[in-house]
Amino acid sequence: MDSNQGRRLMTLLTVDAFLDAHREQLPKASAAGIRQRFGEALAEVTQHVQTQHASPLMAQGLTRTVREKRDALLRDHMAPITRIARLSAAEVPELKPIKMPRGGPGVQKLLAEADGMAMIAQQHCELFVAAGLPSTFVEDLRAAVEDIRTTLADRTNRYGDQAGAGKGLESGLVLGNKYKAVLDSLVRSEAHGNAELLADWDIIKRVPHAPGRRRGKTEPAPAATKTESPASPVAPVAPIADASRLLSNGSTGQVGGSILQEATSVA
Repeated sequence: MDSNQGRRLMTLLTVDAFLDAHREQLPKASAAGIRQRFGEALAEVTQHVQTQHASPLMAQGLTRTVREKRDALLRDHMAPITRIARLSAAEVPELKPIKMPRGGPGVQKLLAEADGMAMIAQQHCELFVAAGLPSTFVEDLRAAVEDIRTTLADRTNRYGDQAGAGKGLESGLVLGNKYKAVLDSLVRSEAHGNAELLADWDIIKRVPHAPGRRRGKTEPAPAATKTESPASPVAPVAPIADASRLLSNGSTGQVGGSILQEATSVA
């Protein structure tokens, strides 16, 4: 049962309790045939809920039962037969194929190997009985195999019950909601002069919304604008007063001195 089905079921149960609590104020609606059918549908829905939740737990228990019965099959039936067959294989070669399963086979494969072991052992029943096994050891082996198969079928049925209960639950909720609509008209007709009772009814018959935050449109935050800092002003380069003097001096040192003097005089 999901959360939506749970809220719908709770609403139907609340409607049922409301009608029981106000039986004196709503005698016609409480005694109507649709009221009885509404209660029967609600009882079926409740049964589906119990089955839906109990079935997987029962299946888990059957899984553990299968595991225990599998261990008993290996320990109490297949192992003694295998040891006797290994001991007598030299004299009776037909017993050589009888071996314990290896590698942890699945349940179905294990049961198939047990069936084959029973067929071979039955042909040499006197040999195994003489070695110490009971005269019914073949029947006991086959009974253990069938017991496991029956348990597996029961486990499968439990999962089937869970699936069927899920569908029955949804169908019952739909039917219960239809009955509630008919009851709504009866209640409104009978309690038309009782505003307080009708106000309670309007709240009770309404399926509550799922809890959670309301989703609204959120506007994206404005992107941060990049502000550029103003660049520092660059001082203009003073022009050289007389460029002809740079060409008249031959040495580099004189040129540097003339430039330095010119820049100093301008400053």
